[in-house]
Amino acid sequence: MLVHIADSGTPRLRAADDFGSLSVRAEASAPGWETLSRTLRAAGAGEVAGAHAWLDVAWLRAAAGDRDAGWHDRFAAMLGHAEAHGWLSADGRRVRAHVDWGRAGRKADTE
Repeated sequence: MLVHIADSGTPRLRAADDFGSLSVRAEASAPGWETLSRTLRAAGAGEVAGAHAWLDVAWLRAAAGDRDAGWHDRFAAMLGHAEAHGWLSADGRRVRAHVDWGRAGRKADTE
């Protein structure tokens, strides 16, 4: 799954059927962790903590649109995998995602 944020600042879910990875691609002209966190919070999509985005599970489900039971089963399995690796919040409401900055998809290490 990919949460794409163009310069317009609105998060959009892409690759909703790809359960093998979860990332945020921020194509900001001036990338920054605080700006990204504000953008995610404003959309109800999550927030930034450390060098990762913590995405709202309910937002991901809603952004995926109308999906069949098989999709929901695979999504639940992805969350189970995330939980086993410590990538799911204790309350199960947020899941950790990698952040890539810019169109080239460069992984973000620092601000």
